[in-house]
Amino acid sequence: MPRVLVVDRSPHTRDTIAELLGDSSEVVWSPRDAAAAQLRQAIATGQPFDVVVLDVEPAPTPQLVRELVTQGGGVRIVFAAAGPDGAALAARCGASDVVTRPFNAAELAFRVGRNPPMGERTDKRRPRKSDVLIGTGPWIKELYDRIAMVAATDVTVAIFGESGTGKELVARTIHNSSPRHDAPFVVVNCAAIPEALMEDELFGHVRGAFTDATRDREGLLAAAHTGTLFLDEIGELPLPLQAKLLRVLQSQEFRRIGDDQDRRVDVRIITATNRDLDQLVARGSFRQDLYYRINVFPMRLPPLRERPEDIALLVHHFVHKYRGRLGKPIDGVAPAALARFAAYEFPGNVRELENKVHQAMVVAAGPIIEDHDVALPVGRVGTPRIGVDRPFRELKQEVIDAFETQYLTELLRVHEGNLARAARAAGMDRKNLWALVERHGLERGRFKKPL
Repeated sequence: MPRVLVVDRSPHTRDTIAELLGDSSEVVWSPRDAAAAQLRQAIATGQPFDVVVLDVEPAPTPQLVRELVTQGGGVRIVFAAAGPDGAALAARCGASDVVTRPFNAAELAFRVGRNPPMGERTDKRRPRKSDVLIGTGPWIKELYDRIAMVAATDVTVAIFGESGTGKELVARTIHNSSPRHDAPFVVVNCAAIPEALMEDELFGHVRGAFTDATRDREGLLAAAHTGTLFLDEIGELPLPLQAKLLRVLQSQEFRRIGDDQDRRVDVRIITATNRDLDQLVARGSFRQDLYYRINVFPMRLPPLRERPEDIALLVHHFVHKYRGRLGKPIDGVAPAALARFAAYEFPGNVRELENKVHQAMVVAAGPIIEDHDVALPVGRVGTPRIGVDRPFRELKQEVIDAFETQYLTELLRVHEGNLARAARAAGMDRKNLWALVERHGLERGRFKKPL
């Protein structure tokens, strides 16, 4: 049972969180000025806290977060924020995660329960530290609600989204949150296995089924027995195998290559694709009856360009993920470097962002990732095509102006024209930000939320 310390101005927040988490957690309240001492005392009595839920009003400092982590023996810090600027604040201060206020039961449970309690971390099949859904805003709340809705069932789930949006991570989260969490989670990438080998990989064979079949072989479907089979890129599955998969979904039975007997399997199937299955069905390359079978509970993941407010939190997450492996003391990201990440469209979505952060960490000479450490194609931030028929300084200023305009527009949109919040998120002085907004002729009023 995770132990949660709620650090908030109001003790009633503890009651709200305790009610939403139910019997799955032990929840304790502390005012901010007593939190460090309470964390130390908990360790001394052999009952350390697993998570600190920290209110962001007044805004925490990196020093406060470091103190709580240190005094709590490595406790995770989760910011509780009412607005969209919580992700950027967490990135600057070193918090592990953000939960949105007003609290949502499903999201809160996932944020708090991201890692098992300290005394229960021996199960190798439980969620890994890298199995974290990162995001803020309405889309992540809806995703958590749908995961909570479907995880306890055996309903077949179809996950749709562009490459790199985290479809496997969502599938793994569903599995880890389900009654099957102690059983195998088996991944099959239908696009990576040659068509000639796919049937053998998936269903297995008996000895003598073909020339090289010198012994019986269990397929991946049998390996997932009592657990979850995740079929990634289901749109690439050959038509003959689609019929065999349909039989598994209908009767939980399959037949190995060369076998004359059916075998039963108890398995939950989750599929994912970045393709339009409706179009594949219309073209005759995907069975309509199989489409209906797998599309019982659809989930759609938005591309990263539709949720740019998540970039700061994701960058922070990947810095923490890789700095131990690199053996380099990377402590954070400079505002200019973060602005470059925020302005890029990332056609490869979260996977591309992760690779670019990893690359920047390798290149960085000091403890902070600087602007020049970030290698991103200029053309993806909406800048004009660069030619050599105009002066260098003129072209350079044009690129800078285009970037600043796009960045400021998005910054003001996310913070609804609130200059103080926008300046904090950008790591800039408010007066300097105001001067930049004025120079680019941006009217703050058009970003404000109507009453």
